[in-house]
Amino acid sequence: MISNIIPETLPPSHLLRYLPAHQVLICLHCHYAIQPGAIVRHLKEIHYSNRLQRREFVAYASQFHLAKIDFVILPDETQFPVDLLPIHDGLACRFEGCAHLCATTKRMKAHWSSVHHNSASDNRSWRSVPLQTFFRGNALRYFTNPALLEFSTGSSEEPMSANEESPSTTITTPDADEQRIPSLSTYKHNISWSIEDTHLFNHYLSFTYKTMSSGPDTDGIFRIIVPQLAAQFPFLLHGILACSALHLASTNPQNQKSYVLQAIRHQDQALPAYHLETMHVDTDNCRAILAYAFFLVVYGLSPESEDDILFLSNKWEATPSSNWISLLRNGCSMLCNVWSELTHGSLAPFTALWREDLGTTVDPSDPILMSLLSVISESHEAADCGNRSSDSDMHIYRDAAFKLAEAFEFTRRCGASLSIWDALNSWPIRVLPEYFDLLDRNHPGALLLLAYYAILLKPLQAEWLLRGRVTKLMDEIGRRLEGSCSLHIWNLFLVAQRELLS
Repeated sequence: MISNIIPETLPPSHLLRYLPAHQVLICLHCHYAIQPGAIVRHLKEIHYSNRLQRREFVAYASQFHLAKIDFVILPDETQFPVDLLPIHDGLACRFEGCAHLCATTKRMKAHWSSVHHNSASDNRSWRSVPLQTFFRGNALRYFTNPALLEFSTGSSEEPMSANEESPSTTITTPDADEQRIPSLSTYKHNISWSIEDTHLFNHYLSFTYKTMSSGPDTDGIFRIIVPQLAAQFPFLLHGILACSALHLASTNPQNQKSYVLQAIRHQDQALPAYHLETMHVDTDNCRAILAYAFFLVVYGLSPESEDDILFLSNKWEATPSSNWISLLRNGCSMLCNVWSELTHGSLAPFTALWREDLGTTVDPSDPILMSLLSVISESHEAADCGNRSSDSDMHIYRDAAFKLAEAFEFTRRCGASLSIWDALNSWPIRVLPEYFDLLDRNHPGALLLLAYYAILLKPLQAEWLLRGRVTKLMDEIGRRLEGSCSLHIWNLFLVAQRELLS
């Protein structure tokens, strides 16, 4: 304890060392970084410095920019190991797309049991790696040389797959598709790359891409072609990493905050570059722009995104509809000059998801349509029919009601193959732009239609993109309708609510 005391004559630079490459302040005595905002506590509780001493050290430390814990820049292959930090013997999980790091076999086995729901094998489930950590205590987070974690990009060792038994006795080589994906070094030349980014990218290639695909026609595009484009367009790469982080956040509650922060960081870097590209759409960038549209939609849909309620503004005041909805609806017009090339190119299956005609016809006696159209009759009986605004609203409502009935017929025809892209294309893309104006004004009819659309999303609500979102949407619609709509609309809403919860 006594050895921790700082001599009164010790200059601050002899105790504190700033590492600009990582934006951390290392205590040379303790051999770890001091958390931002904790310098005074560290000096007082660890080194027993007096107030006058602390003032000098704090003044010295204040000249440096210290990154928040979740934004510390981790070392790349050329920077590991980090000077001044001790090196520990550790383990890296070899489950495909995971790369979890820990210091003991006991913790690794617990990780395999709780996260991968499988038993771990000493010779196959992990590999030995050197570990370092900038921080201690509740901020402890190990890192290693990123090159040691690149199992899927040229390593003779293959990561374990999700359906592979732990005691596997075979080692395979990358398949033809794997070899067509650019090496990680290609991406690292385009953006500032961290060990977390390697984890996110591998997770996307192993898992996230499949959750975004609408079927076999788009599997290869999300898995191979999109990463190829991302090697040329950093905004698309950031979009991939952002969505992968949100996917991980949805499946890893313990690390949710960290993954969400990573997603926000990548999205914040993607959007400005993306908007800049959309100002000059041409044959060179059109495929990357189209591909990124899908990632922007996924980002907006995700329960962990900043878009709190699907399709609805967060406040009662009228506000513009979500950016991702606008992009989904207007993507074709933005790319109209190159649409023909896109429809005949490698992303043709993507363009096919924008259907102008669902190819369905609605029976006028369809129960859902009849229920929705009954609102118009009820409105004319209760309101002033000479009100031009009311007539205009009812025209918008009627158009959206018919299209919603067509959407229900379309999704019934899709059956078990229904994808999130089918559901979005079937109605939100096809309604009149004025419908969203009604929705922003909390128009009771517009809210009722959205409640019935929530029923259409019911088969998809278990997907991570919509987990908890559909029920939350229905609850919010009910909150906005209660006390501000006719009894007839309220009763129809209750029918929709019961159908969703049944």
